[in-house]
Amino acid sequence: MSRPPQISDVVTNVEYEAPLYARMCEVFGDAKVTRITPGNPEALRQALEHAEVAVLQELLPAEDIRGSRLKWVHITHSGMDRVASPVILDRGIRLSSSAGYSVEALAEHALFFMLSLAYRSKDLFEAQRKSSWEKAGRQHLRSLYKQSVGIVGLGHIGKALAVRCDAMGMHVLGYRRSDEAAPQGVHELYSQVRGDSLKSMLAQCDYVVLAVPLTNESHNMIGAEELAQMKPTAHLVNVARGAVVDEPALIHALQTGQIAGAGLDVFVTEPLPAESPFWQMPNVIVTPHTSAREPDRDDRAVDLIAENHRRFLAGEQLLNELTRDNVYTP
Repeated sequence: MSRPPQISDVVTNVEYEAPLYARMCEVFGDAKVTRITPGNPEALRQALEHAEVAVLQELLPAEDIRGSRLKWVHITHSGMDRVASPVILDRGIRLSSSAGYSVEALAEHALFFMLSLAYRSKDLFEAQRKSSWEKAGRQHLRSLYKQSVGIVGLGHIGKALAVRCDAMGMHVLGYRRSDEAAPQGVHELYSQVRGDSLKSMLAQCDYVVLAVPLTNESHNMIGAEELAQMKPTAHLVNVARGAVVDEPALIHALQTGQIAGAGLDVFVTEPLPAESPFWQMPNVIVTPHTSAREPDRDDRAVDLIAENHRRFLAGEQLLNELTRDNVYTP
């Protein structure tokens, strides 16, 4: 029987406040925990040389995540796409993330976009700025009630959003890779492995919300052909990653009226360049890759670290663990 892994040396660059940092250190028992100041990549590279585990808030490039003893790296935020490289797996390093630790806020952010687009909030703010009691065009407003929403990706965010949309009386469609049972709140499930067509789902939706991780498979999954299937009255919401969408195709669809509008929190290039057409489009709402902070978000992240620490020692699958099916090699 193989000996279970032991952890004696941990490196981290998290910026947790003292009580939460102490709680995280307690997870690793008697192991030495070395804290590296964020913004010091060279010190982090050196510390990784002797560490067995790393808990990272600020990341190095994937090619620099290495160490002769390094076996597990946990990222304290949701997305792994910046380092989701097969190179890390080839080195025998297990990689996990804190996906799900702020799921309620991200689901709310998608709803913020949907409600803002439904109520044409930009027009309302402009009328308020001009002190104008303007009601022209208000007859075109539509409540979310009885509207259809297609959620692409039924992970943490997609599931939380489905429950909320269902509670608001929307018809909820979901698209996922696997053929598992439909989660709570999803009325119609489309499965990639079952051969269901994403385009068929898009054609039925008044709102399409992207909530998938960025992988080789999801890169540019919404392009010109997919946008062409959407209703001219439909809106696209992206709270996933910018590269899930073919941005030039989306710009064209928005400028030509192929779709009605979009709510975008993520972009291929961030910060979004000042010359991007998205800034000036009247039918687009832009937020700078941000959402409301949940009061217990970081506590949840430490809970996840603790559970993955248990799983790592037991030789079990980690929560939110990178697999070869989810690598991203742009």
